[in-house]
Amino acid sequence: MKKILAMIIAMIFALGLAACGNGAVTDGTASSANEIAEPAVDSDISAQEATGTFEMTSADGTFSNSGNVYTITSAGTYTATGLLEGQILVDAGEDDEVVIELSGATVSYGADSPIKIVSAGSVDISAKKGTENVINDTRSAKTTDDADQGEGAICAKCDLKIKGNGTLVVNAGYNNGIHTTDDLKIQNLALKVTAYNNALKGNDSVKITSGTVVAISTNGDGVKTENTDVSKNGVTRGDIVITGGTVTVYAAGDGFQAARNFELSAGEEGAAPTVTVYTGSYSGYTASNASTTSYKGVKVQNELNIKDGAITLHTYDDGLHADYGASFEDGTKGKGTINVSGGTVNMSVYAPENKTAGGRQGPDGRGGWGGQQTVSGADAIHADNILNISGGTITVDSAYEGLEANVINVSGGKTVVAANDDGVNACKGVSTPSVNVTGGYLDVTVSPNGDTDGIDSNGTYNQTGGVVITRGPNNQNMAAIDADGSISISGGTLIVLGYGRISASGGVKNYSLSLHSAGSHTVNIDGVAYTFTNANAYGSTACYSDVTVSA
Repeated sequence: MKKILAMIIAMIFALGLAACGNGAVTDGTASSANEIAEPAVDSDISAQEATGTFEMTSADGTFSNSGNVYTITSAGTYTATGLLEGQILVDAGEDDEVVIELSGATVSYGADSPIKIVSAGSVDISAKKGTENVINDTRSAKTTDDADQGEGAICAKCDLKIKGNGTLVVNAGYNNGIHTTDDLKIQNLALKVTAYNNALKGNDSVKITSGTVVAISTNGDGVKTENTDVSKNGVTRGDIVITGGTVTVYAAGDGFQAARNFELSAGEEGAAPTVTVYTGSYSGYTASNASTTSYKGVKVQNELNIKDGAITLHTYDDGLHADYGASFEDGTKGKGTINVSGGTVNMSVYAPENKTAGGRQGPDGRGGWGGQQTVSGADAIHADNILNISGGTITVDSAYEGLEANVINVSGGKTVVAANDDGVNACKGVSTPSVNVTGGYLDVTVSPNGDTDGIDSNGTYNQTGGVVITRGPNNQNMAAIDADGSISISGGTLIVLGYGRISASGGVKNYSLSLHSAGSHTVNIDGVAYTFTNANAYGSTACYSDVTVSA
């Protein structure tokens, strides 16, 4: 009966008879405003191509020149200037450390990778301070595998570092932009990579520590790793780590796709990182015939950690996503866990008009819904197994479902969610589904009508601390808070705008308040004022707390 009622109400809802606005709640902190993101195009980084005669010099290395191919054969530092319509090839000893300094150089090649490293211990490519450098891979788009062809405009079979205080622009028409079979590290420089497939790919790992990076994929993923084994030193492979710099990703597919882990944290080189991701229809660079089927902001097969910095996601699919159960080369399995312990996460998950994928109308920027539609099944944050929120600030402007995991633990931070379906959903999985709130602040907005639940657990809801405000329909089939099992509070504050069947225990009291009408409300919780706005009116107010609450 519940499913039948839900389908009927959902049909009415899809016709636009329901409206949902973001519940803006402040305790000295501003909240989100449901702004519609337009498909983005950014060309902040540019470089003038060189026109002078190409020259390579080295004081401590050896190289040869055959026609338009310059071959480096030993360790050393090599400086390149001018225009080369050909290739820089590194074929050195397996332990040799090679540095290629680009000092106003353009390398364009249509027969193979413009810069190709077939043998070396490690290679650093440095854009020298004050210089503009361009690498053009003019090959046609890859259609079949060819072992003789380099996979990227810059292609390496060793650890590769891209660095410097200058500018490097890479244009890759064949496949990947910068690709190494080992570790890829980016530091300091202004780097723009536009690629047919993956903009940045390090099979073993990708690490960005500083600089300004723009990664553009017209048909594939923005930043990607592949391997999942463990090095001889016990280091897991397949990680993407960002510890500094400003990174902007435009991807036809996933913004970041980590074979194992993704981490956003503050490093030792300066300010915490700032990351912005546009995927699918939100990237103005996506090819009209792109055949990718996943458009997630950040996707991992093991663990996703947000510790510091800021990440903003405009995605046509899940914003943050962790798979569970992937089989790794070292014999372990993927955890399917997302941890947010610090930093700032802002996300909008919805599709432009005429690309609805079965979703419902999204926010119109005025507190209502219309003009945009969310993607059916696209979550702001989705962990197959466990979602832990212990700190930081999370703002979900729009999503089909806001937070979804088998087990959701909220112990800290400030989280504000506006969703078209369930705001918070503990789904079936490895463990008994549960939402557990022990601290922090959680504010959830969904429509007062339709098949929506503010908080929905397919198991239990347990609260022992923190502040939770949840909104939703005012009936037992679709509710502000709903669980297949028990909904219990023994500590903290729970404000329900709509229906909820609550079991209170310990020192928790039921306060008689009226906060469910449309408009602005202020509630005092243990002497702290919280102000929030309801764009819509909800059916009733229920308030439970182990501290004094007044309005």
